[in-house]
Amino acid sequence: MPGAHAEGDGRGLVGSPSVPPFARARDVLLADGGSVHVRPIRESDGPALAALHGRLSDESVYLRYFSPHAHLSAREVVRATQVDHRDREAFVVLDRDALIGIGSYERSAGSDAAEIAFEVEDEQQGRGIGTLLFEMLAAAARERGIRRFVAKVLPQNQRMLQLFREVGLAERTHFEGGVVDVDLELVPPPVA
Repeated sequence: MPGAHAEGDGRGLVGSPSVPPFARARDVLLADGGSVHVRPIRESDGPALAALHGRLSDESVYLRYFSPHAHLSAREVVRATQVDHRDREAFVVLDRDALIGIGSYERSAGSDAAEIAFEVEDEQQGRGIGTLLFEMLAAAARERGIRRFVAKVLPQNQRMLQLFREVGLAERTHFEGGVVDVDLELVPPPVA
């Protein structure tokens, strides 16, 4: 599916496949005073991503996958690390050289909506990493014509629900089948 392309700043097309938005790679100061590095995911991040998943508590895994999921399969790692930086995007957060978080979106086919997901190492949760990843993903999504983020969240995942409330976007939630469906408007609807 063709995606929205934006002209870059001399570093290549921002929306073109396999050319990640390197301009977004940067060091960031977190709310607790610590600093991290955030950048687009690379294919070479596969082993670090698998290691991050392996360090997550059973509770964090359950909140992310809604079931036990002890290890990422090779296929899941490839899918997570090989994004087109248009319809599928992912950013990673590194503390020194350790990958401590990932945020991603995937556009729904033929839609202006994308599903968003996060994983943050247990010991790093509560530092603002999820908010940082959300902001990076939202900026990239807007550039590519994505107008809404959607997510399925277990009701006991209060940190994620709180993050969605705190980002300040128009939010709709619906509870069905034991899951909270969240719909966030990244771009206000046009005024008629």
